[in-house]
Amino acid sequence: MSTEVAVTDGATTSRFEASLEAEHEAERDLMKALVRSILLTMPVTIAIFVFIAAVAISDKTEWYVWLSLGVGLGVIGGVLMGALAGATMNAHKFDEVDRHTYGA
Repeated sequence: MSTEVAVTDGATTSRFEASLEAEHEAERDLMKALVRSILLTMPVTIAIFVFIAAVAISDKTEWYVWLSLGVGLGVIGGVLMGALAGATMNAHKFDEVDRHTYGA
């Protein structure tokens, strides 16, 4: 095994740097979209799960039990559905980065 590293010419390095920067930009956009979609879906899913828990068990338990159950399930559902929505809406950006050729 050799410890020497092969160094390529400047054209390939600049193409790699441009491609890497485009990939980082797509990842930053994905993270912003994930956070935004999670924050948008969280109140909706919390309201849905609180309503479901209220209809199902509000007459059998105390109010704080079904409310906390609904909020807990709503938070889990909001994170899962928001992450799915954010990733799905931004998948095309990674495809565009893969299709685009940088440099000559």
